[in-house]
Amino acid sequence: MSTLHTIEQEIEDLEYIDNMMETHESVAATYMRRTKQSIVKSRAFYDGMRNAYDDVSRAYREEFADTKQKTSFFSGIFWKTLANRVRRKQEVTVWLSSNTGLYGDIIQKTFQVFLQHISSVKTDIIIVGKRGKLLFDERMPRTRYMYQDMPDTATSPKDLASLVVLFSQYRRVRVFYGKFESFVSQKAFSTMLGDIQETSTADNKEMKPATQYLFEPSLKEVARFFETEILASLFIQITEESRLAKLAARMYQLDAATEHIAKILSTVVFERQKLLHQLENKRQLELVNSRIALDI
Repeated sequence: MSTLHTIEQEIEDLEYIDNMMETHESVAATYMRRTKQSIVKSRAFYDGMRNAYDDVSRAYREEFADTKQKTSFFSGIFWKTLANRVRRKQEVTVWLSSNTGLYGDIIQKTFQVFLQHISSVKTDIIIVGKRGKLLFDERMPRTRYMYQDMPDTATSPKDLASLVVLFSQYRRVRVFYGKFESFVSQKAFSTMLGDIQETSTADNKEMKPATQYLFEPSLKEVARFFETEILASLFIQITEESRLAKLAARMYQLDAATEHIAKILSTVVFERQKLLHQLENKRQLELVNSRIALDI
């Protein structure tokens, strides 16, 4: 049976945990509002940028296919040999995890989808975040990967510089991250970056854009710009989307934890009141028994 001292100590500990949870929830709410406002304002712009990116990619592939058809047999062999020497790697898969915990189940959900992908295709791997590195080492200890650290609170161009350099070595960059849908719903999501210089033209007719463009100074220069600067901007937007999902998951988890602690605290306070009543009843009984014994 718990004593009054242990119950009061438990109440004190629960109140401390409750205050700590509310503080974390308040901080997460502040970051979430700030991040959500930024994403909502810029989402339409980045969607348009992504569409332009796809159009440039298609135009580049079409011009590339036309150039190959017009070259002679010997010049085609020379071009193919040169291209093989400078050919970039095919694909890299990036998982945006986190550096800390308290992000609900969004990290695990994204991790499972990420594992399914890398198990089914041949790809290089980049893990972003200490938490992701720990999970991946436990689950896939013999799989080689590249690790990149990134803060959970904010993303600066300096933090992304080394990642963009890595991305430039690949034709396709697939990113797995958590995407915000609502306060109670965050889903694992993946998107493809890159593919500007993809040589496959099998789907060009189906992918042909409705709008035709004139490129200045040249399509090659525009493609190079999209492949570096625009890709970096799109990736920044992805990191912000991932951060918003993690903050929403953290708020939801902290809110549920706060409610759970409040229920436990209510139960413990009730136990204290019951014990106080029992002690008071015991004291009254002892007083009555002493008066009977003394015949007062």
